[in-house]
Formats: sequence, C-alpha cells, structure tokens
Amino acid sequence: MLATFAGAYAYRTLFARPGEAALQLIPSDAILVVSVDISPSPTQALAFKHIDDALARNGQERFMEQALMSGLGKDKLMEEIVPLVKRGGALCIEPKEGKNTGNTAVGLIALSDGAKALESLKKYTRPSYFRGAKYYTAPGSTLNLMVVDDYLVVSDSPQELLKIKEVRQGLMKSITSIPEFNTARDEVASDANMLVFASSNMWKELVKDTVDASPNWVALGVALRDGGIGISLAGKTDFEKFPALKAVANTPGVRNDLFKVLPAGSYGMFAVSDPSAMYQASVNSVSSKGDAKKNIKEAENSLDKSIGLSVTGDIVPALSGDSVIALYPSSASTAGVDGLIVIDDQNGASPSSAIQKFKEFMDNQVAKEHNGEMPFRTKSIEGGTEYQITEKMEEDMRKSIGNGMDPKDIDKDVLVSKKTVVVATIGKVVLASTSQELLDRAIVSYRETKNALSMDSNYSPYEKTLLDGSQMMAVFSVSRIAEGIQNTARLGHMEPEAAKLFTSVLTALQTLKEPLYLKGKSAQNGLSTSGIFIPMDYDKLIDIVGGQLKKK
Repeated sequence: MLATFAGAYAYRTLFARPGEAALQLIPSDAILVVSVDISPSPTQALAFKHIDDALARNGQERFMEQALMSGLGKDKLMEEIVPLVKRGGALCIEPKEGKNTGNTAVGLIALSDGAKALESLKKYTRPSYFRGAKYYTAPGSTLNLMVVDDYLVVSDSPQELLKIKEVRQGLMKSITSIPEFNTARDEVASDANMLVFASSNMWKELVKDTVDASPNWVALGVALRDGGIGISLAGKTDFEKFPALKAVANTPGVRNDLFKVLPAGSYGMFAVSDPSAMYQASVNSVSSKGDAKKNIKEAENSLDKSIGLSVTGDIVPALSGDSVIALYPSSASTAGVDGLIVIDDQNGASPSSAIQKFKEFMDNQVAKEHNGEMPFRTKSIEGGTEYQITEKMEEDMRKSIGNGMDPKDIDKDVLVSKKTVVVATIGKVVLASTSQELLDRAIVSYRETKNALSMDSNYSPYEKTLLDGSQMMAVFSVSRIAEGIQNTARLGHMEPEAAKLFTSVLTALQTLKEPLYLKGKSAQNGLSTSGIFIPMDYDKLIDIVGGQLKKK
C-alpha cells in the first residue's frame, strides 16, 4: 500500500500540468486564454529527456524557466523567485471594465512554493490595496503581482488581480464553467503542452464582418512529442449563421486508397476532396456583400474567354472529385523536382471532358495565330489519350526555366533538360506532369496500383493517420526533400562556414523518419478540426542553434 501511494504521488508530481490547472482561475469573461505546460505527459517523457539533455549540453539548463520570467526583470526579488518557477503557467486577455475601452492581460506563473514567493514579495516590495485585496508592484516596473495558491499572478491592472482572487474564492465563475469552452478543449490533443482558446468575442474584435459566423470557441493545442511537434485545432460553427460551410461539411473525405494509386518516391503532395464545393462555399459566403457577386461573375466571364472553359459549366463539375498536386525527384538519384497532377472521377466528376474542351480551344487559338500549327502532339494510349506540347514549345519552356540558373550553384541539367508538359486522360480521369517518365509511372500506378506510395516506407506507416476522412490533406517527406536539395545544390560558391551550416542542417533533416503533414475535416455538426505534425530531431536542432550561439 505504501509503495502504491508513493508511486501515485511520484506520478502526479512528475507529470503535473500546472499550466492547464491554472485555467480554473481564469475569469469567465476572458476572450483569449493560453496555458503552457513545458513538462512531460507520460507519453512525452522521452522527448523531454532529449530536449533537457540537449539544453544542458549547450549550457541552457534553465532556459525555459528563465524565459517565463524574462519580462519581470533581473533584481534580487526575481533571483529568489526564478528558482521557484515551474514549467507552466497561463495567460488571459480580458475586456477592461468601466469607461476605458480595450483589453488587458493577466499572467499566472506556476510556482513550487507560493508561500515562499509571497515572503520574497513582502521582503523586497511594498504592498498596495485594491478594494481590500493586497498586491505588490515589481521594483522599477508597472507590473502588479499577487500570489494565489501556487501561482504568481501578474498584470498591469490591480482590478484583474482581484478577479483572479475572486474566482479562487468562488465569488466569480471560472472559464472552465462554460460548456462550449470545455467542448473545445476536448477536441484538441490531450497531451498538448500549450493550449490557446479564442472566444467568439475575440473573433468579433478581430474580424468585424464575421460576427454572425464566428465560432463559439476555437481551441488550439501544441504538443511536444518524440519525433516532432503535433498541433491540433478545433472550432464549431453554427450552420444556420453560416450556411455556406454546410456544403463543405457534406463533402466526402479524400479517397482512402489514395496512396495505392500514386507512384512511390514522392517528395510530398497536397490533396483535396471536391474543390468545387469549397469554391462554391467561398462564392456563397461573399456574394451578398456589396459588388462581390458582380465582381465574381466578371472574373468567371474573363476566365471563360481566356481558356474557353466555363467556371460553372466546365471547371466546377470537373473538380467535384479528388484533386492532387504531388512533387517528385527528377531522377532516380533523388535530385531536382517534377510535378504531377491527378484529378479523378470520384463523386461523378468528369475532368477529361474539360481537358478535351480546353484542348480544342487551344487548337483553334494557335491555328489562327500560327498558320494552322497545332500546340499538342496527340497519341492514343490504353483506355485514353495523351497530349504533349510540341518540341518547339518544350525548347522555349526549358530555356525560360533555365534563365538565371548558374550551373556552379545548382545542377541545372537535372532541373531543366527533360521538362515538358504532358497530359493523359484515362476514362474520365486526368493525369498531368512535367516529366514523361513520371507520367508513365503514374499511369501504371493508377491503373494497376503497382510501385505505389502504399509501398513507400516514407509514407506507408502513416496512411491511416492521414486518410482518415479529412477533406484536405498535405504531406511531405522532409528527409527526402533534404536529400533532393543536397543532391541538386552545389556549395562551391558558399563561404566555408555557411556551407558547413547548410550541410549540417540538411544532414539533420535527412534523419527525420516521420513526414510533415497537415489535414483538415469539417463535420455535419459544424465542428471543424485540423491536425499538423512537424517532424523534429530536438538533439540535432538544439545542438545546431547552440553551436551558432556560441560563435557569437
């Protein structure tokens, strides 16, 4: 039993989250709330060990604690309080009361011993009073200080200090008594080290025109994890106030077999389900404002004349499926860059019809201006047609791309020599690329799901995480991009120190196993969520930054 109690105490002490606990002291009228917990949850212990070891190795053992207190000065009072500072705290923005308009900030810094901090305040400052509440002013500063439990409360307004105290005494409601606030918190990562909450009143101040459509609360969470930083975002919007978003919420997610129909070896991609719904939602949201509807119509008519396609009659229906823009190395040695576009026939889309109409329009335009010369070389392929720009157009394009490139600084050949524009239609699907070789691979992958991203070790372990019903997804292999840059760039003209730093950064990035990604989802209940992951090697990053700081 003794061992059990000791273990429970050690667990609570080691993984305490004083920053998030401070939310209970934040008044309910706050319009922006931030909590910070630079201490590990059970799943973050390894990541924090890497960070702490790297900071100690670079002489920055108490960097985090000192950063929290840096705005309060460096005097005897702070010398005594800084050792008591824990890795956590909170900040809120509240509207000023009375005749004065505007907002004011209140900070809560977690302490290991609030009573001891209070003794230091009594020793080095003189007390003041506001409506009977005692507070202290930092020497040589306009900031007012108060200790509430194990928190140092800081504000330029004594009135705000009193409100924190009254919340603690139960005389005022806390922000945590608001159901919508708690709902927003539940939608972001539970292990977040930083939480940011913005109320609808905050949005009303920032963007006056979105008062009716502003969400009740938006929550953002940032979590330090082994392997990188995870960011989650959530907010709920009332569709009755902003009906344009309802169409986006009804859009199906990006197809869950996407990695099976794209060729392996990608640097990364951006994929979106039904871009037409997002376009229509944007148009509907602004079409009632002033001359917006007229301007949109004029822009659509102008585009129709310039490319021969109607926005509403051709482009919007063509883009009701999934659209993907992906980047690939230009060669097997992972150097250079080529693009691949895939517009599929999900949700009844028929992008090949729009491509055929555009091709006919271009044929007519070029024929008029260049005595019957055709702009595309056309050939039949299995199940469709392939269009490629003429050799003369290829030559002109390559010259244009290569202008300004110095072969001493960059591998110009791999970037320019084989560039083209080639488009294939397979049934109703459209694939386009800047490389014939890449397009050929993409056609095989799409038809037969061979040598696809689902078999690429840089992406396959994260397939389910990314293709989870989100309507938008972007993912990039940082390690492969770093390798591509290293194989394409030439460092001969760089200063030795700059070249060394450049190489060390690229080498560090090449060790990152997890991809960088961003995904977003809108649900039919009005809830929108996003997830971001930024891969990071804390040891190497801190060592690189620490090495540069030591040179200064």
